[in-house]
Amino acid sequence: MLRESVLFDEGEDWEGPATWGQQSFWDGLRRYDRTAWYLNAAPVWEVPEGREIADVLRLIGRAVSGFEGLRTDVREVAGEVRQHVCGRGSFGVDVIEAAGHLRETVAATVRRLRVQPLAGPEQLPFAAAVVTERGRPRQVVWSLSHLSVDASSVRTLLGHLDGTGAWQLATNRSPREQYQLEAGDRLRTVSERSVRVWTATFGDVDLPFAHPRRDSAPGVAQQVLTSTAAAGRLEDLAGRTGAGTAPVLLASVALAVGALLDSCSVPLQLVTSNRHRLDGADYLGVLAQLGPLLARVTPDQSFDEIVAQLGRKSMRAYNSAFWSPRALDAVLRDVGREPDEVLGAACTFNDVRGDFPGPLPHPGTPDEGRDFALRPLDWWPYQGGRCSLAAVGGSHVLQLAARVDTAYLPAQTAEQLLVAVNTVIRVAHVGDGRERAVGALYEAVARATDAL
Repeated sequence: MLRESVLFDEGEDWEGPATWGQQSFWDGLRRYDRTAWYLNAAPVWEVPEGREIADVLRLIGRAVSGFEGLRTDVREVAGEVRQHVCGRGSFGVDVIEAAGHLRETVAATVRRLRVQPLAGPEQLPFAAAVVTERGRPRQVVWSLSHLSVDASSVRTLLGHLDGTGAWQLATNRSPREQYQLEAGDRLRTVSERSVRVWTATFGDVDLPFAHPRRDSAPGVAQQVLTSTAAAGRLEDLAGRTGAGTAPVLLASVALAVGALLDSCSVPLQLVTSNRHRLDGADYLGVLAQLGPLLARVTPDQSFDEIVAQLGRKSMRAYNSAFWSPRALDAVLRDVGREPDEVLGAACTFNDVRGDFPGPLPHPGTPDEGRDFALRPLDWWPYQGGRCSLAAVGGSHVLQLAARVDTAYLPAQTAEQLLVAVNTVIRVAHVGDGRERAVGALYEAVARATDAL
């Protein structure tokens, strides 16, 4: 393995307050169980034909110079969360020869870089390696700290790499500029409106994971379900309902959680990176925050009706995921709610399908007698909570990852949650109108989870 040095020079160092997204993610790391740290995202980019090592190193250096988020470290200083921008310097890129074992070499590199510490003074929030075959660059492995980028930032970065590489750098907002925007009057108004939606939605709702269990040990349980069949069913359901796969998946998650809670009032917290805001499309930094959604269902409602309902409600939740952590904290206390009893106290759901690394690098072999594989998950790359669910993949394979904090939930809840979501998708896909009613879906989930 060789190590090449790459230079960047975009000005002077800068330090200032963290953005709302950075504060929110840091708050989550502090608030939730820390025994399973959010490890780095490690996407893999395939190098186009005709590129030489020098071309790839130049492209990586241009990305680091052009996107301030790749040079922004988040840290706590004297009780305040702050961001520090490194203006100029150099970083090392590993060049690794695969020697006929490309897939194995890339997988090993991903595993190594995923656990590499990427935070702290004198440390850039990323690492990169180039894997070659007979000297030709084949794949680039990025390792990106979740304290500096969110899932949609990963897609933004990979989208630029897959394009011409000719960025319009003047249009790329930086985390420093994001903070300056959030300190202004326009976004303060947006934050106040979002906070009002939070209190209106969750102000007096009994959230299911607000308080620790008695005599429970701290820890986490994490599982992943991989299914090609579920991906196909999801596409079919989206076509049948005319709603798209996102509302169908959201409805499946809401009904699965409702069945496990035996409740017709299902509180969810949706993770969104606010990429639907047109002025943030090319932002490379942390925008991800939570939006509140309360699904109210009755036993005789149909699956299609729930899809339509949540399709409408989800947009309000997504548009409300843009708030000042301090402002939300203060207002929650004003209405008699402790932030610890609200933030992360409902199931959090993150739909990050697209160009983002899945929990497993390839589809798992289905378990015997099943059309899906269920495996333990030893790392968690997504924004979490006490009960968390993330959906990754696309039209060919769907991966659902679940994480539960065992101080609040039994460990087996992670497996039950995954099987419940898969069951809702399967029964809603094959059943008739009566079988697709909420009550029947709840019964199907109960049978499937009892069999575990």
